[in-house]
Amino acid sequence: MASLVVECPRNPGIETALRCSRCDEPICPKCLILTPVGARCRPCAQIKKSPVYTLSAGGYLRAGLVALVGGVVMGLIWGFVLLPFSVGFFSIFLGAGLGWAFTRGMDFATGRKRGNVVFAFASTGIAIAWGMQFLFVPAQIALYGLVAVGVGVYFAYQQLK
Repeated sequence: MASLVVECPRNPGIETALRCSRCDEPICPKCLILTPVGARCRPCAQIKKSPVYTLSAGGYLRAGLVALVGGVVMGLIWGFVLLPFSVGFFSIFLGAGLGWAFTRGMDFATGRKRGNVVFAFASTGIAIAWGMQFLFVPAQIALYGLVAVGVGVYFAYQQLK
């Protein structure tokens, strides 16, 4: 039985002998999607983003609130209690604590979602916490907190990617 060569309906001018394994529509190599059950067209493949990376509007709102409120609260704690630990070697531990705190906050707010958007909210919260330092100390001293911010953002990235 010879296979019938036809023109792809989505890419005119391209001839193909491939067909969708579900609906038998002609598909060219440009528009086929490989699935565990064979090559399929886009409608039959039903490509969906993983629910782990899909955030609802309420999730965006909760993540934003956690970043804002958490940043202010952590900034106040940092300014009143942890300020002596924001210079030198101790800033690494402060940063790890910030990264852990914002990661857990984002987990709670978003239902353990992951991805770049959740990481951006956590990083924003860490930056707000650092920005609060300018209310308590001169700018030259507050700049030492950038080490803690860098470590915190790194820890948040590792957990939320």
